[in-house]
Amino acid sequence: MRFDLLPYQKPFNLLLTIKALRPVRLIVSIFNPISGAQFIYRKVSLKGLNRLRFKLPIVSDRLRVEIVCKDLPLGDAHYVIEGIQIKRDTKCPVELSARDKRFIKFAKWFALNLKSLNAGEKGTIYQSEEFTILLQDKIMEQEEEVSTPARIGKQTGIIQASKSKLINYSIPMLMVVLLHEYAHRYKNSEYGRKANNELSADLIATNIALNLGFDSVEVLRCFKVVFGGKITALNKRRWRAVNQFVERFKQHEKTRCSTR
Repeated sequence: MRFDLLPYQKPFNLLLTIKALRPVRLIVSIFNPISGAQFIYRKVSLKGLNRLRFKLPIVSDRLRVEIVCKDLPLGDAHYVIEGIQIKRDTKCPVELSARDKRFIKFAKWFALNLKSLNAGEKGTIYQSEEFTILLQDKIMEQEEEVSTPARIGKQTGIIQASKSKLINYSIPMLMVVLLHEYAHRYKNSEYGRKANNELSADLIATNIALNLGFDSVEVLRCFKVVFGGKITALNKRRWRAVNQFVERFKQHEKTRCSTR
């Protein structure tokens, strides 16, 4: 099943009420049908009546919602869409400096346009007034590709981004990656942490992304993909910390956050 939405770049929450006629596994994908930019990709296992919420704080002019089930033969009735609702965007109180807001604006532009941006082996520079992203096909070091999808120069503040690694990330995942790099240089020191502290950068990026209204499933999927490329004791610790932070956020979300 698929249907299109025309949000005209206005953020919103999509609520789907789905009745599973039998236990079923579905993939719900929300993407721009023209650019291919993905906003949500979620696997769900359903029984009975279910109400699913998808948070979309960044959207394009047009979105396509696609629901795919591979459990049963095509044409075999296994679920029914009983309701489609559009709710106002959820926002949570978060203290952001003027610089934070400027970076978030630049990061949103980069995330929405990544698929169409040129990279090249030596890279292409994309800039706002004060922030710079060097987009490369691959990030190389001593003639070998590094495992990280992005990294920031602690002195220069230039973010190196690997298009080959980031091209299949969803918009929320891209935002988390960029916020993580931003936190290294601009936010860690605010919390009394060294610039190279990975765990602190993880939690700062997670906190900002969740409070901006990004889907927690997409936030966690970002870290799962990044850590999956390099399984170390530190990355296992980072994964546990991010999961715990997300769970605590969700426990208090209803009392802290409201629709705009």
